[in-house]
Amino acid sequence: MRFLLTLLICTAVLSPRVLAQPAIVNRVLRSIDFEERGLGNNESLPMHWSKARGPTLPFYVNGYLTTDRAHSGKYSFRFDLNGGSLIYRYDPGQIKVMVGAHYRVECYVATTPMQRARARLTAYLTDLDGHPILSSVVHSAPYSASSASEGWKKLSIEVAADDPNAAFLVIELGLLQPNMYAQTSLGDRALFTQDINGSAWFDDITVSQIPQVEISTDKPGNIFKRGESPRLNVLVNDRFTDDLAAQLIVRDATGANVYQRSGGLDMASAQRIGPGQKRMTLVLPNDLEPGWYEASLVMNSNGVLVGDQKVDFILLADDGAAVPDPRFGMIATSLPFAGWSELPDILPFLGAGRVKLAVWSKAGNIQQMDSGAFDQLLSRLSELNITPTACLLSLPPDVAEHVGTDQWTGILRASDELWQPELAFMISRHANHLDRWQLGDDGSDAFVTNPAMRTVYSRVYSEFASLMDKPDLAMPWPSWYEMQGELPATVALSVPPSVLPSQIPLYMQELKGKEGHNLSLSLQLLDADKYGRELQISDLAQRVIYALSADATRIDLPLPYSVDHAGNDVVKEPGELMMIMRTLITTLGGTTYRGQVPVADGVDAFLFDKNGVGILALWDRGSDTSVKQLVLNTGSRPMRVDLWGNATPLVASANDQSEGAIRLNIGPMPIFLIDIDGSLAQLRASVHFDNNLIESSFEPHNRHIRFTNSYKQSISGTFKLRPPPGWTITPPTFAFNLNPGETFDREVQIEFPYNSLGGTKEIAADFTVQADRSASFSVPVPLKLGLSDVGMQALAIRDGKDVVVQQVISNYGEKPIDYTAFAVFPGQARQERLVTQLGPGRTTIKRYRFNSVDLSTETKVRVGVKELLGTRILNAEVGVQ
Repeated sequence: MRFLLTLLICTAVLSPRVLAQPAIVNRVLRSIDFEERGLGNNESLPMHWSKARGPTLPFYVNGYLTTDRAHSGKYSFRFDLNGGSLIYRYDPGQIKVMVGAHYRVECYVATTPMQRARARLTAYLTDLDGHPILSSVVHSAPYSASSASEGWKKLSIEVAADDPNAAFLVIELGLLQPNMYAQTSLGDRALFTQDINGSAWFDDITVSQIPQVEISTDKPGNIFKRGESPRLNVLVNDRFTDDLAAQLIVRDATGANVYQRSGGLDMASAQRIGPGQKRMTLVLPNDLEPGWYEASLVMNSNGVLVGDQKVDFILLADDGAAVPDPRFGMIATSLPFAGWSELPDILPFLGAGRVKLAVWSKAGNIQQMDSGAFDQLLSRLSELNITPTACLLSLPPDVAEHVGTDQWTGILRASDELWQPELAFMISRHANHLDRWQLGDDGSDAFVTNPAMRTVYSRVYSEFASLMDKPDLAMPWPSWYEMQGELPATVALSVPPSVLPSQIPLYMQELKGKEGHNLSLSLQLLDADKYGRELQISDLAQRVIYALSADATRIDLPLPYSVDHAGNDVVKEPGELMMIMRTLITTLGGTTYRGQVPVADGVDAFLFDKNGVGILALWDRGSDTSVKQLVLNTGSRPMRVDLWGNATPLVASANDQSEGAIRLNIGPMPIFLIDIDGSLAQLRASVHFDNNLIESSFEPHNRHIRFTNSYKQSISGTFKLRPPPGWTITPPTFAFNLNPGETFDREVQIEFPYNSLGGTKEIAADFTVQADRSASFSVPVPLKLGLSDVGMQALAIRDGKDVVVQQVISNYGEKPIDYTAFAVFPGQARQERLVTQLGPGRTTIKRYRFNSVDLSTETKVRVGVKELLGTRILNAEVGVQ
């Protein structure tokens, strides 16, 4: 990773042949704080600044010194718009530069909120005669405040004096309309809307000479395998280095310091690789735990901080080997072409069997950029069994120039000759390696909000169909929109974070199984800044697991790398999610979903089979992270694997009587249990009642208890049903002897107390099974107690010393109902209300007041309804708010 560190330039005038630096170094070349009144400048314009002239720079728009806002001191340089743009230039010839040196220009800016206009910092070099060196022009990112309360923003740019004619550095401050900074493929034909009014304040400009420093690793994607010592390569390019001191700090994903090394940067022992260039290697300790890390190199000169740069890397928990799974793909459409070359090295670490690439976009047409390199990339991906999906995000500049727009709808108004040949050439050229395509970007709602885009899809699809048989052309579709009209060949269903993981199978049902149509899922991630790192990780894992449980054949995830530019290089650094995605894909890759397993109350457990090895993915739905005993019959070498890939052998507790009993800390973060007894887990998953709904009526209820022998041999044993306290099940105990695949089915009678509360109840089924080895375990079998045609909700609130209860009763049936509604507060008389002839679909509200009650302890109110002529009753408890 390349970065430039701020250093201080020597104030003495050096002979060109002098290479040693003075004892005292001042690397700040120029500091402009606009505090000029004390220097004798009483004008409104700061010294050495002149206004740029041009056709879009109105003469009546000006800048001036002001005291209404300042980053430091009293004054700043204010720009006010009245249409058009405004640029001021620091006089050429004021700041001298040395050929081969590097410079950083920084300033602080504040603006009013503006919809279109932006403040920008620019710097470039000139020769001795003041002629600009165009190749040296550097712009900061355009900036505008998003709200009136937003503070000062630091703008920073870096310039390299590589041209032998470089003599002076020029600075420009601008408040620009979109025509001055926005990029478009339409050139002079583009139309921009302007902001009429807007203001910007510039202050504290600093120009410093800096060394060019590149920090990197020698591993693709900055990924180190288990047992490898992380090594950071530091390349320094500058005339002087003796004044530099460095501090290396390594932090983990939680932000905690795990390693720190301070001291002078020993450039004397560094390897000299050229004039003013040295290289050194920093070796990190080999006892770091597997995980994601950030290495920060903090540098200073003579005690003054001059730079803080970071590089991210990953330590794997294994040797990195992974078999690609075609169900998993990476979305790399935001990765520029210059960064594609490392994909064949990175994707195998993830275990991804597919990747999405933007072959047509606003950035360009891959055929025009480097078709030869693209051919080589496709060949390498094919050798790795990784299938690319070519994404046509928009019309590329060469096509957009002919069509008149970079939007796909432009082809509906343009002649086919203006765009069809380019598309046909790409399809035919890469037919051997590209058989999957996508029109539009993942998450785009263009096909929903713009009906013309459906016509565009049909038009483009017909072009594909004329060149290949049954083309696989995907169309993006946000999941919250109902799919209407003729279905495309492939639907790229984008699932936003607002869709809960457990809801993903429901969104898949509409398209799943439709003959001739494919479905791919594009899973979007929770915002870690908003929801936190751990919740983002847990949510991602649950999304993948739920998608696989619904038999998803294509799951696409965002490429877990940040992308930045350093000069002409594209720098990719791994995020922590790279490890999470890798663990999910490598653990669940090649598996078959077998079903959910009832393990414990509030625990979700999903069973997968991988070549005969049972894998259980499980987590706690609640917030309770206490130790929960899971009675599982494990294989010969059971392992616990967390989402970072750390594997821990499981050993049964000596206190557990049952063979295979293990104790685990189960929390909201999913974990994997590897090499469990899959047959036994499937038997557990099959235990159920034929109808888990029980009417809350005071009479016996008959149900059938069922389970299936999932073993390949006959099994025998016994089981006992343990109901909640006060409940009765007849008979409670059974013996069984089942052949492979045979189902046990017996009738039981269930009775419960008159005052039982409605809601979900669990009946424990305690099994003892004799198979290839004996096993004892308990399965929670859920039942839901309630009324099928009557709904009830209640709310209890404090009103001074009183408690007011509101009860909402609804009739969901087809006949009028007659009930007695009641509320009971501890230590108070029972209160009742009549509900008579409540018609179908009608709702009534009953209110109760308990006067002068004791609220010193946490108290619950019992509410309910009882049938006037019958045995049906529904009870519930509600806490006092």
